Amino acid sequence: MNELTDLTELRDLFADKAHPTADRLAPARTALLAEARTKRRPRAAGLRRLMLAGGLVAAMTAGVIAVQTFNPSAPVSAAEVLRLAAEAATATPWPEPRDDQYLHYERIAESHSENGVPNVGPRHITGEVWESVDGSRPELWWHKPSKSHPQDREYKELLTRCPGRGGPAYADLRGWPTDQEQLRHKLAERGNEMVLNKDAATQIWRGVVGVLSRPIPPKQQAAIFKLAATLPGIETEELKDATGKSGIAVTRVDNRGRESFIFDKTSYVLLGGQELVPGRGRELWSITRPQITDVLPAWSKSLKPGGCV
Repeated sequence: MNELTDLTELRDLFADKAHPTADRLAPARTALLAEARTKRRPRAAGLRRLMLAGGLVAAMTAGVIAVQTFNPSAPVSAAEVLRLAAEAATATPWPEPRDDQYLHYERIAESHSENGVPNVGPRHITGEVWESVDGSRPELWWHKPSKSHPQDREYKELLTRCPGRGGPAYADLRGWPTDQEQLRHKLAERGNEMVLNKDAATQIWRGVVGVLSRPIPPKQQAAIFKLAATLPGIETEELKDATGKSGIAVTRVDNRGRESFIFDKTSYVLLGGQELVPGRGRELWSITRPQITDVLPAWSKSLKPGGCV
């Protein structure tokens, strides 16, 4: 074997490949972590699968990797899903916004009756949101008819952030602790505002539910996922988000209902969630990755501020 020739051929083989970046390597890194942490197959078998798919170096260079999918017959534990979600949250963070900017994202929600619950749905809301980072300016909501419900009414509104309602602003969440014990107290405090006189685990879980339905800083999101992984009573199931995409869900049940967070089966990025409440039916929601913008669209100047967020 001529080592110099082998190295030259290897260089030529990947000469036209894109250089690895954090974004390209993030899925590979997440997949390798999943492979290392699960016990469904030996690590060596996982490496052999990657090599058979074109070689470990080729897979890493091209940013393509064979990844496991959720199999209900051999589920990943709920705690493991949340730990992988924490890894995904910080693998490709978005730019840090200034307090005077807006987070622009899409939120989809739909509700259905369950087991004959009266006066519930079906309804479907597709909305674009421009959320004030520090909460000091009105937020813009554009509700649009969906492809599945073209008859729905379209409307636009400016909403102010009212004290004590709607949860903390993005800038406030940026100051939340990532230390697990401090974060535990913070989430329990937030959850206690939503469900009084409940056990600590339920208060913390409700605190998690209260902040994860909107964009939050990646570091805090990762810390919250890690803390949620330690709570009792969490389980996995397969659910579809509000867009119809199937994912792996982490669910916890209490006397108020069944609350779930739905993650992508391969990247473990948060897709959305589901709330199933006796007497209120089922609601699904999905949220897209936020973009950062300096100003609201020009057409928003014709709107008058309305109610509270």
